[in-house]
Amino acid sequence: MSDTAPLAVCFGEGMVALVAAAAGPLEDCRTFHRSLAGAEWNTAIALASAGIRAAVISRVGDDGFGRFLTAELRAHGVDDTAVETDADAPTGLYVKELTALSDGTVGGIMHYYRAGSAAAALSPQTLTAPAAAALLADAALVHTSGITPALSPSALAAQESLYAEPHPDRLLSFDVNWRPALWRGREEEGRRIVSDFVRRADIVFCTRPDAEAVFGTSDPRELRALFPQPRHLLITDARGAVAFDGAEMAESDAIDTPVVETIGAGDAFAAGFLAGVLAGLSLTGSLARGHRIATRALVSTRDHVD
Repeated sequence: MSDTAPLAVCFGEGMVALVAAAAGPLEDCRTFHRSLAGAEWNTAIALASAGIRAAVISRVGDDGFGRFLTAELRAHGVDDTAVETDADAPTGLYVKELTALSDGTVGGIMHYYRAGSAAAALSPQTLTAPAAAALLADAALVHTSGITPALSPSALAAQESLYAEPHPDRLLSFDVNWRPALWRGREEEGRRIVSDFVRRADIVFCTRPDAEAVFGTSDPRELRALFPQPRHLLITDARGAVAFDGAEMAESDAIDTPVVETIGAGDAFAAGFLAGVLAGLSLTGSLARGHRIATRALVSTRDHVD
């Protein structure tokens, strides 16, 4: 793609997913398939698939899993030059246990092994390293989520630094991605931190269940009243999305498509919408692009699109 195309930088944790080869309890599963995971990394890959220049700023361990993750980014056309390698801390991973649902789809239960990972050591210094600083200087958009500030105080400080100074030529995108396990015992602090990022972002994505858990309502108009600051506010569920562009509101239905598993579809939807915004599409055009790319994440048990 052209070097003059807008650059989207995704900042956050990359992980290796070990996905059970068949539905059933982990103790009965002998085979697992390895794949890339991590909300912001999934979004970067989907952005690249939509023709947007995409890059990731992150950290991985100096191990085989870390090398696998960066190789996957490159294979999908995502710039990995600002992914640091930690000589001591490992790459985080999770195991996805599959369950067969009554409607014929597959449900995923995640078991995380990320404590003390390289990504947990993200810090403001990660962003001032030469490769990361160069990407941020060129970025038309920076995408973040509510996962990163939950990882550690230094990761929170890093994300805060991205939002601290105004950049009129750079959009800030924030996906709520509420993870209760990461905020356990400090839920109110988490709600305050996430709400603050919502207010300072230009584009915000939130599922209805996350909105209910964090903000106490999933009604789109009530959420818009609570958060008038972002230009774009999107509330999503399996049926579709409600989106705001300033005072304008649009509703759109998800595309009817066979579903294998839903994990990762939200990241793909966000990427499609962001690609539409960067391409200058209308609100409805950006929504349609989001739904089209989301369908590509629904047809496999991987978290990212091919």
